[in-house]
Amino acid sequence: MAERIRRIGLHALLVAALLAASPAISLAAQDDAPAPRAGAAVAAVPWSALDADEQRILEPVREQWQALAPAQQQRLRRKAERWQALAPEQQDRVRQRLARFAAMTPEQRAAARERLRAFQQLPPDEKQRIREAFRRYHALTPDERKAWRQRYERANPPKP
Repeated sequence: MAERIRRIGLHALLVAALLAASPAISLAAQDDAPAPRAGAAVAAVPWSALDADEQRILEPVREQWQALAPAQQQRLRRKAERWQALAPEQQDRVRQRLARFAAMTPEQRAAARERLRAFQQLPPDEKQRIREAFRRYHALTPDERKAWRQRYERANPPKP
């Protein structure tokens, strides 16, 4: 598995680490809240039953709300609840990341999801090692990061 991560490359590794290291990004990447028990019925929630904050946060899906499966509605409500708990600077960071994700091509988004899945399958100690490397990398100045990327790219040219 570690060899697979090495093949992914620096940029992909940083994106995967960023997604996994940030509790805020889980709003976009995955739902960490436990799913309802298997076989447990989840009732659909009419839009009018959402409180004002939920409606404000979930406004982008208002037109599709009634067509969503009840389980998807519940996941979105949990995400809205977690969103409200984030500090304003965390919300800004998530908005920026979501905008970058939205600007990706479908192929780039699929690749990002695959990198996240690969990262999530790593053992906890390997994930921690990658998170620490990510923190060290971002502690560098922009010039130091640029020099580091150039050295990395020279040492690890893309495979044809």
